[in-house]
Amino acid sequence: MQRRRIWLLACLGGVLACSLASALPAATPSLSVSPASIRAGGTIRLSGSADGCTLGSNVFLLSRAFVRRHEFAGVPAALAKVRTGGAFKVWTTIPRARRPGHYVITARCGGGNLGVSVSLRVRRPA
Repeated sequence: MQRRRIWLLACLGGVLACSLASALPAATPSLSVSPASIRAGGTIRLSGSADGCTLGSNVFLLSRAFVRRHEFAGVPAALAKVRTGGAFKVWTTIPRARRPGHYVITARCGGGNLGVSVSLRVRRPA
């Protein structure tokens, strides 16, 4: 009888834990750039959350400000690995020849756009 009660309580605890986990909101995708204003030839840090993307997969960070080491649909890209909890970060250098101006940076993974963007201001090189 005692074993049955323990088993029943364990099952109910498992059901309750699953119910609570499904009720929690998923982490919102995010993207940040630091610094947000840089001289051409400088290095920026891109970081954020790609929650919902597969652990170890690549996040494609897209911007016409980047060097063409990687591309997606003809747009230069920096790649970052998705870590535990969806976190990612990568550093990339803005080409010294990049024209001054404002550039948009977006992110995608797993064939879908994350729906986030940030602005980067590129200034003349020193």
